[in-house]
Amino acid sequence: MNESEDTVDVEVTVETELIDVDGDGTTDIVSETTTTLVDVDGDGVADIEEIVTTTAIDVDGDGVADIVQQTTTTAYDLDGDGVPDMIETVTVTGIDANGDGVIDDDEITVETTVAVREDFLEEGDAPA
Repeated sequence: MNESEDTVDVEVTVETELIDVDGDGTTDIVSETTTTLVDVDGDGVADIEEIVTTTAIDVDGDGVADIVQQTTTTAYDLDGDGVPDMIETVTVTGIDANGDGVIDDDEITVETTVAVREDFLEEGDAPA
């Protein structure tokens, strides 16, 4: 068996916050943030950093989330200098607008933003 000597270091941390907004002893908001750092080239500095925050909010106190939002922000150090060259953010939001206890497809929105260091863009791609 021929095993590759290539390795990737990955560090993952998860933080969870439970919030009782109205003080009734029941959690109204749950927020979980997962941070993943990936060192692809083995220099001890993360080449990829991903932060995923998921928040669920029970607006009406029935124990069912009425709003769920997940934001994923990923930063890439493409040239290995320790500074992000590209950052991508994707936010998915679901809101049970009609109050039926289900977040339907038409109650979900997705927003994406990508920022790229200007010198990584090809000539003519940069904003004026």
